[in-house]
Amino acid sequence: MLAAACLTYALRRTPEANHWRIVDATVAQDSLADTPLLATLAYLQPDCIAATCYLWNVERTLRLLTHLKRLCPSLRVVLGGPEAAREHPLIFRADSPCDGIAIGEGETVFPAMLKALRTGEPADINTVATRLATTDRSQPPRWQWGTQPRTLPALIDILPPPEAPVNRPDAQGMAYLETNRGCPLRCAFCCYNLRRAGSTSLPPENILRRLRILKRRGAREIRLVDPTFNAHPQFDAVVDILAQSNRDRRISFFVEIRADTLTVQQARKLAQAGVSEAEVGIQSTDPVVLRTLQRGTNTDRVLRGIGYLRQHGIRPTIDFMYGLPHQDRHDIERSLHWLEQFPEAHPQFLPLLLLPGTELRDRAATLKLKAQALPPYRVLSTDMMTSRDLRMIETEAAERLGAFDAPTEIFAGRKLPDLFTAQIRCAEPFEMTEIPTAAVNRQTLFLRGHDLFQQRAKISAILYQAIKSEPDILWQFVLEPFQEEPLDLLDELLAVLRRQPSHWLDRLLAPPGQRILAARRLFVRPVRGARVSSDWLAACDDVMAACSH
Repeated sequence: MLAAACLTYALRRTPEANHWRIVDATVAQDSLADTPLLATLAYLQPDCIAATCYLWNVERTLRLLTHLKRLCPSLRVVLGGPEAAREHPLIFRADSPCDGIAIGEGETVFPAMLKALRTGEPADINTVATRLATTDRSQPPRWQWGTQPRTLPALIDILPPPEAPVNRPDAQGMAYLETNRGCPLRCAFCCYNLRRAGSTSLPPENILRRLRILKRRGAREIRLVDPTFNAHPQFDAVVDILAQSNRDRRISFFVEIRADTLTVQQARKLAQAGVSEAEVGIQSTDPVVLRTLQRGTNTDRVLRGIGYLRQHGIRPTIDFMYGLPHQDRHDIERSLHWLEQFPEAHPQFLPLLLLPGTELRDRAATLKLKAQALPPYRVLSTDMMTSRDLRMIETEAAERLGAFDAPTEIFAGRKLPDLFTAQIRCAEPFEMTEIPTAAVNRQTLFLRGHDLFQQRAKISAILYQAIKSEPDILWQFVLEPFQEEPLDLLDELLAVLRRQPSHWLDRLLAPPGQRILAARRLFVRPVRGARVSSDWLAACDDVMAACSH
């Protein structure tokens, strides 16, 4: 949440700021559909856009920027964020809208990237790629990487000062605080430490100032975004600071820690400071698997540290992974047994993601790992497990630990509790020219008619056009029949949805080797007074639930 503020602060502290006027994107960017968001950005007529990319927004961001460059031909784009990596499958393609790409932390290189765009001289920094000028954008792009190492200043010189407006909670009272950048672990599935050598920390007195300001501005919950909170070199002093600023316990803290190095005294102090939940990454119980992941975790010490947390009333979030190299069924069983030992904990049994820039992705062929080509890069099979094996594991985990997300409650009925509040209504004869443009990124479209089966070709065209015009938003298509319709209608419309390019959310939730509809779903809600049987509604629900989330 602080990315744009950190980049802004970094630019304003350099002479390059004299050449630029910083304009924040609309606050509605988190809720708008593509078309209105594009119109809003085009209206600003920016010279340059800086975009921070994650696996959940990179496809949409690149698509939006490509369209925006057609509307604003002189626009330049600089891109960074956790998703940026040298071998990224999308960012460096021939049709990429990017003019500059930063790998790793962006604050220290951002001003130099803007200067490169302004002067035409590529930034000579080894984590920055500058796209060389060409007259034919359809040709493979030529990128120039710098040679000089970037500087890594102290965290206190990177973050906006404590009193900066960005340091405030959101409407729900949630705030974010970074106290330490850098991680002592070298996990092969993570690219954090491949992009940063060493760590840097805020001094305790600066943390105290930030906490007091956040509290004064209404924070009720603070998430410490440090990758390993107890890696702070003055960890005990920082915990004392948390307690000092939170004597009335008005704030609850969420942290990520190493349980294997945690002492009982530290757990007690964390509880006294108001830490309510602590996330602990274990990933596997198999020493061979852990060595491949480059994790030297001692499971006995981890178990002891989790016990300290529980003893002092701190809820542990416990992370295990499946689809790991060399992981067999016995390790899976031990992992599930571990999670079942702590019924009050928040269990996270997550699939391995082969993220760009990570060692495991680079070694995937050698380790016999196969994964999705596009985000979120879920592993589909391993050296020890087929796609079918991984699907069975997911089913078993859901039965033993409970669902980890919020699947649709009902797809067919007189009441549908899961519908989005933004709604568009269409009635027969279903002319596509009458469909309003989606305004937000969670959109429900109602289709009401007396004989929907006979009009299925028109309805299919509407569904296709809606997704084509807004491929990145979440769609709910709700049929409102006046009578029972053949179930073949649902089969045909679901086939239309399945033929569309998959959304990253579909790929995230789909069991390995299968296709599931999560981002675009079909529902049936009879009009009031329609004479339909409960058996027919149940049959409709079964058809849609079989292929949807």
